[in-house]
Formats: sequence, structure tokens, C-alpha cells
Amino acid sequence: MQVSSPDGILAVLDWELSTLGHPLADFAYHCMTWYLPPGAGRGLGGVDITGSGIPSVKEYIARYCERSGRADGIPNFEFYMAFNMFRMAGILQGIMKRVVDGTAASAQAMAMGKSTRPIAEQGWAVARAIA
Repeated sequence: MQVSSPDGILAVLDWELSTLGHPLADFAYHCMTWYLPPGAGRGLGGVDITGSGIPSVKEYIARYCERSGRADGIPNFEFYMAFNMFRMAGILQGIMKRVVDGTAASAQAMAMGKSTRPIAEQGWAVARAIA
């Protein structure tokens, strides 16, 4: 998206890659691993991680809150999660378009593009749970 004024271009934004550096948006992006199913990115959703040394998402969020001084936790965490899932789906849809056009640079592009729908559906499920 291009933002212009009478004086010229003010900014050029690539929406799916743009957050404003909001720490909770960035943290939720990182936490998607626990929400996504295996095969949709590097998802751990539904995987029994007991005894693996990997904390549960609730434990991980609690550690983040403790270390960042968030005594009240992260209100509306699901909003940040849904936002990031839709953002990731947008990125992956762009990758799939490059596969279709024959311009994808990555050997894994097709697999990544096929993750679009499961991630978008998971984002929709999270968003619906908020309402």
C-alpha cells in the first residue's frame, strides 16, 4: 500500500509484514507454533509435548509476562493471535501466487503455499472464539 500526500509519497507498506513493532503482536507471532497443527508451518498444535522440555503455551506466556513485568497477563491475547494467523495466511497466499506464476524462489514454496488455508481457518476459529 502506498500512502501519499500532496507533497509526495509518505510511506510504502507491505501490510502482511508490517506491524508497528508492537511487542504483543510480535510475541503472538512467535506463539503461533503452539496453535498451528503439524504440517501448517512448524506447528505443535495437538502434539503431546509432555516431557519434551517444551513448555505449554500457557507456561510460555506466563514466563514472558513474568520477565516483561506484565502482572495482569496479556489481555486480549487471542486478538493478537488471530491477527498474526491472518497475516501469515496473507504471506503464504503470496508465496502460492509465486508458485503458480513460476517465480517462487524456494524449493519449499509449494508446501508453504498449501499451508494458507489451514492457517486462515485456524485464525478464523480463534477470531470466532473472541466474539
